[in-house]
Amino acid sequence: MIGGGSPPALKRIQNELIQDPAIQYFNSPDHDTSLTYVAAGQAVVLSPGFLNDHNSMYAWIPFAPDITLPCVLCTHAGDTRRSVKRFAELLIEYYRQDGLML
Repeated sequence: MIGGGSPPALKRIQNELIQDPAIQYFNSPDHDTSLTYVAAGQAVVLSPGFLNDHNSMYAWIPFAPDITLPCVLCTHAGDTRRSVKRFAELLIEYYRQDGLML
């Protein structure tokens, strides 16, 4: 199943996969609908790991393509908690050390 709201990097991966004639697919308008099809035993979904809600009803199997999927950290504009600022600083430090961020 291909999600209609997929970000560009995920769409590239999905498009590569569906080039295989053995793979049958259909479109899903959103992630919640995709999970409904999975729960009904009607589909499998290629999904970014950050959408894993750790629900024991689903099997999340790691899939590591060569394409990176950009992510963002979002918080409320008025959030001034020191813990949130420190968390963002740690993420930036981690990604810079691994060469994942400019």
